[in-house]
Amino acid sequence: MIGSKRSIPFAAIVAACTMLWSTPAAAQATRTWISGVGDDANPCSRTAPCKTFQGAIPKTAAGGEINCLDPGGFGALTITKSISLICDDTQAGVLVAASNAFIINSSTAIVTISGIDFEGLGQTGSAANNGINVLNAAAVHVRNSKIRGFRNGYGINFQPQNANSQLFVDNVTISESGGSAMPAASGGINISPAPGMTANATITNTQIVDNTNIGVHIDTTGIVGSAISATIDHVTLSNNGVGILVKAPNGTGTAKVMLTDSLVALNAGQGLIVNGTPSSANARVGNTTITGNGAGLLVLGTAQALSYGDNRLDGNTTDGAFTGTVARH
Repeated sequence: MIGSKRSIPFAAIVAACTMLWSTPAAAQATRTWISGVGDDANPCSRTAPCKTFQGAIPKTAAGGEINCLDPGGFGALTITKSISLICDDTQAGVLVAASNAFIINSSTAIVTISGIDFEGLGQTGSAANNGINVLNAAAVHVRNSKIRGFRNGYGINFQPQNANSQLFVDNVTISESGGSAMPAASGGINISPAPGMTANATITNTQIVDNTNIGVHIDTTGIVGSAISATIDHVTLSNNGVGILVKAPNGTGTAKVMLTDSLVALNAGQGLIVNGTPSSANARVGNTTITGNGAGLLVLGTAQALSYGDNRLDGNTTDGAFTGTVARH
């Protein structure tokens, strides 16, 4: 009928208003903040910070950054996307017992970790525990940090399962890691990609000291087709069981290291071990002091340890010798 009015059910009006005024899902922020007095229920903004890395990371967009406002213990973290954790201007700690502090597991992730103090409490047991445990990553940058007390694993365990993964370590101290219960699988830094994968590592301006077993472990044993290329520059490797192990038995993969402007001293066993064949394992060493070790340089198999002619290899119980020289250009 003309002029008639049709009533609208009250329930329909309520539903429409609810849709109109409902709050949309909160968007992830590019930059978030954590604080020792924060709360993970907060939005992780500058004025309402979260309390832990794990609380902040789901509120931070991929490729974003989490900053630390003030001192605090910010907890263990699993990382599955690109992220930067920047805490250079305060005391930021991660303390764990018999577990990994950080796990990184994304083949596309580019992760930066800066200004964080990792403490493993010297715990030992049957399960491996590492300061930073890399399972997959495009690139991991660790800088301006301290990693200590991971007695049942490594300070940094770099075992990517994806191709062409990169590790960058700069201005980091790794100490008191590795334990006598795990002589072949614990220490400062482990570089050991999955079969068929390539891993590249650059370690600069770093102290790797007082680790029970191996300072830097570069090994393709049993990992068919893997390739490791490592550059170690301006690094101190001291008071470890072994300073550096470069090992690639014939038929597994390749392990190659460039060691320059560094100090390898006072390691209980060997300063530098190179084990394999000429095509599988080699080290090139320049302007480096290798002294005070049980054995300065140990070459096994037909591996190559080449000198640029400006090293100081003396003062060890047994010095050993380079297998050849490399011309400087």
